[in-house]
Amino acid sequence: MSSLKFKIEATDSRARAGVLTVNNKKVLTPTFMPVATKGALKSTPHELLDKTSVLLANTYHLYLRPGANTVNELGGLHKFMNWNGVILTDSGGFQGWSLPTKKVENGIQFKNVYDGSTFLMTPKLSIETQNILGSDIAMIFDYVVDIDAPENLQNEAISTTSEWAKIARETHNNNEQSLFGIIQGGLVKKLREKSALSMIELNFDGYALGGLALGESRKDRKDIVNFTSDFLPIDKPRYVMGLGDTLGLVDLIAEGIDMFDCVWPARLARHGKLITGNTYINIKNKKYSSDTAPIMESCPCFTCKSYSKGFLKHLLKNEQTSAWLYLTIHNLIQTEIMLDGARQSILESDFENFKKRYI
Repeated sequence: MSSLKFKIEATDSRARAGVLTVNNKKVLTPTFMPVATKGALKSTPHELLDKTSVLLANTYHLYLRPGANTVNELGGLHKFMNWNGVILTDSGGFQGWSLPTKKVENGIQFKNVYDGSTFLMTPKLSIETQNILGSDIAMIFDYVVDIDAPENLQNEAISTTSEWAKIARETHNNNEQSLFGIIQGGLVKKLREKSALSMIELNFDGYALGGLALGESRKDRKDIVNFTSDFLPIDKPRYVMGLGDTLGLVDLIAEGIDMFDCVWPARLARHGKLITGNTYINIKNKKYSSDTAPIMESCPCFTCKSYSKGFLKHLLKNEQTSAWLYLTIHNLIQTEIMLDGARQSILESDFENFKKRYI
């Protein structure tokens, strides 16, 4: 296991402000990880992510193209991506839910999204691939089912994930890479408890709550995260996978979650929806056609310092690739600013007032 360290600097009720250190790189928490699925964010150079500490890349896609050995031959994932910050690699488990697949006894039979062929991803292969890629944090290969799947299927998900977690622990051999366990169980509390305890028994460097942000209500999500977090070690990072909307982030920071990832801010931008504090505007709206003001006067991002809403609306309609770059930068910076504000409010024991400004 790597030398990952996690220190909690302050708490405010259940909310936590901490410092995660991995391979001598520091990450202030709570933190948001933009999704660089294939090694890059769509349309957005990493150099413009000046407030980002961690990027998430995906094992399924990098395994298929260009292949882990090719990435290794090109200097490893950090050099390949030209990213000196922390990289977390997802295991491919989520793709087992989101893509055409078939669960078999020892893994998941995938359909290759690039050429239509089939291949078997196993918990051993997922970890071996991540070892070779050389990310700072690897995730176990987990089995995800629908949030409203019946209890017998939820039980199968946690039993399978537990067995695959043991294989991951035995397979993992990169001493410069941390390994996180993943808790499944849907919205069934007794199953979340069972899954959490099985992960804790294996003593991972951190723990993720998977199988959320799949259509459950805000209340149900908060409730299950609140319940499950009570079983997790205080001194290890907690990560909710696939969540990135502003309201959801604030909700779960309040429940003691330290790490998040999602395509939401970037996808929102590509549809013309721009985060403005605790809400957003739709730049496609006709009223912005002749608007000379930036998206937000107070935003320090490159886009707001350089372009008017009228110009950005024109780009989105006529030069989408350029528009995606500028709009994505804004949404990611606004997400990071929100997290900075949350962290500072926890340090100052003022998180409740911070919440009131966003909720």
